[in-house]
Amino acid sequence: MKKLSDDDILKWLKSDEKANFNAKNRSKPIKKYPKPNQITRETLRKILKGKIKIDAEIDLHGMDRFEAREKIENFIFDSFLNGNRYINIITGKGSGVIRRVVQDYLDDEKSYKFIISFSNAHRKQGGDGAFVLHLRKKETIG
Repeated sequence: MKKLSDDDILKWLKSDEKANFNAKNRSKPIKKYPKPNQITRETLRKILKGKIKIDAEIDLHGMDRFEAREKIENFIFDSFLNGNRYINIITGKGSGVIRRVVQDYLDDEKSYKFIISFSNAHRKQGGDGAFVLHLRKKETIG
């Protein structure tokens, strides 16, 4: 049997320290955000009456689903960074392809850290052809 050298023992100790460090970091819980709720009718009425303003809007007409997904992600992230609280995403009523892309993104867990709630827009503001999103405040992201 081979006797371990001092270098071998040091390497073993360092690898053990690294393993302990990684185990400590893995034990920290990753912050999970709740699935966004639906915006209340009262809030939608306030938006309609102008008591709550829409800070930003994007129109996805004429885009394919891949371009729309990229635009949605960038738009929501940029809106969040700019401190926007309410945003509007216009999908159109058409065949529903773009609408499903938006819905899939909103159902994706990665979007939860940005969005508090969402809903179809008020019928006088696009109804099923648009979404209104209520974004989190920038400082609430951990």
